[in-house]
Amino acid sequence: MDLRFRTRNVASASAFLSVAECRDIIRAMEDAPREEAQVVRAGQSVLDPSLRRCFDHHCPDAVTRPLGDRLTSHFDAHRGEFESDADYLYGPYFMSYEQGSYFRAHRDVANHKDDPPRLAAHRWSLLLYLNGRVATTDLPTFDGGALTLYETDPTLRDRRVVIVPEPGMLVLFRSSLMHEVATVREGTRYAVAGWMSSSSSHALGGRR
Repeated sequence: MDLRFRTRNVASASAFLSVAECRDIIRAMEDAPREEAQVVRAGQSVLDPSLRRCFDHHCPDAVTRPLGDRLTSHFDAHRGEFESDADYLYGPYFMSYEQGSYFRAHRDVANHKDDPPRLAAHRWSLLLYLNGRVATTDLPTFDGGALTLYETDPTLRDRRVVIVPEPGMLVLFRSSLMHEVATVREGTRYAVAGWMSSSSSHALGGRR
């Protein structure tokens, strides 16, 4: 897989996972318990469908740990390019977006003095897509659900970075960037999220 920086704050790697690996994780997600995804407001986790509508899937450790180790290793291998003090992964978390689901514009960092310390420690956000819009053997498809990131670099003519999910694609971006997931118009969008964080910023343990 080749890591490509689309801007100084947004990078991607195609084929981080194979189609077969994506299929296996989707099946594990479908078999796992799920619940409506929450958001953090003033330190509290709450349901807010005006901002976020999707599901969190609680996959077993046999799925979560190997994938987390793999994501961490990838980040470590490119540490110099990311110019970050992030040293462990918070996650991964498994999410599905059914028809009508979305995540309105937000940042993956603390926005309130009462927010959990872990949010202040987020440096780079990682999104791993398990399916896409184009039909692929054994993988479901969906329409809509693009990721839009809003760059802060004033030298860019267009500060919007739009990413159309593809099976196995890994996207990495600075957690301070505003971003959103467009409404899924058809099908189900499967994805995995994680955050490379700085252990020096708080006392919570992480994956190494």
